[in-house]
Amino acid sequence: MQNLTGSILVVDDNAVIRQIMKMALEQNGHHVTLAEDGREALELMHAHFFDLVLLDIVMPHMSGFDVLEHMAQIPDLANIPVIVVSSDNQIESAIRCIQLGAEDYLVKPPNQTLLRTRVNTSLRKKKLHDQELAHQAEMERLYEAIKEANAAKTEFIAMAAHELRNPIAQIATTNHLLGKVGALNKPQEGLLEKVNFSLERMQALIVDLDDISRLEAGNIRLQFAELDLAELIDKIAESFSEDVTVHQHVLAIDVPENLPPIWADYQRMIQVFTNLIGNAIKYTPDGGNINIKATYLPEHRTVHVSVTDTGLGIHPDERKQIFSKFFRSENAKVRARPGTGLGLYITKSLVEMQNGRIWFESEFGEGTQFHLMLPEASAELDPQTAEAPIEAVSLG
Repeated sequence: MQNLTGSILVVDDNAVIRQIMKMALEQNGHHVTLAEDGREALELMHAHFFDLVLLDIVMPHMSGFDVLEHMAQIPDLANIPVIVVSSDNQIESAIRCIQLGAEDYLVKPPNQTLLRTRVNTSLRKKKLHDQELAHQAEMERLYEAIKEANAAKTEFIAMAAHELRNPIAQIATTNHLLGKVGALNKPQEGLLEKVNFSLERMQALIVDLDDISRLEAGNIRLQFAELDLAELIDKIAESFSEDVTVHQHVLAIDVPENLPPIWADYQRMIQVFTNLIGNAIKYTPDGGNINIKATYLPEHRTVHVSVTDTGLGIHPDERKQIFSKFFRSENAKVRARPGTGLGLYITKSLVEMQNGRIWFESEFGEGTQFHLMLPEASAELDPQTAEAPIEAVSLG
């Protein structure tokens, strides 16, 4: 085993013993400092750094027991390993030293091989402990740096979203007025459509950035109430009727009228289902099928909702990232559709904030099915179940 070298304090009132131990330790490359009693030892420990202390027990003015008690009360000194080297061979003395924080106990005069082995062991443990403390300090420093960076990023996102609103609104107003000043030819209409399309993307991005900044800052306030899920889904589906017609999709809705109300925020649930249904429409080729189905699960006191499409599907390599911020697939067909990579991250965050769960199943090239589990209103109002998380269950 390779010898480790360190700075060692030898504390003993016997000058001969001090010199013998000093010579033995220096032969192994250690830097040795001597103290003739407990008081001098503590003064040296407060003034200098030591990797290890070899401590006698029976000394004038201040015993080794007193030194150990004093060291235990001061964090910087408590971390220094102590090997007691004493002429007292009583087992009670050894036990008391260990109880006071000593790492080992040797009887004088110590065997040189045993002393070297115990010193090496203590120094190796001290080195590992110091490395662990340094690693912990570095992790804490990195954690604080990440917190500061995240706070700065959140502040920047909020500011950027705010500052973009006015110029975007002015461009939108100008585009609207261009259509009123007179007839446009086909090329002009085409250019105006491209500008309007880009404006829609920018407006969606601003909304998403605003939501991200609010989520990360913890500034989203939810207004919980009993919601009629069937009515909510019908309204959102109706808002997409033109898109469904344009893309010749078959949209089927199977949501029973007698579903129990859910406990959620009305506006945020509109946002959740708008994202999920909008994605199904966006990533399903023309002529595809989109199904929205809801089922009450009385044993879980929850409502299960699925949004299924026959669209592009999600590649297996990308499934773990699907709810990540700013993630967009490398698939060229997906990239061709407009998107910010924020919608599903926001959707998942909002669902979980309302004590719900969201997950998905997908076959690449064949389609995707998103699942939602949402709490029944009466379950949330029941004190015995209000704190219980909703688990994803097998739905056959």
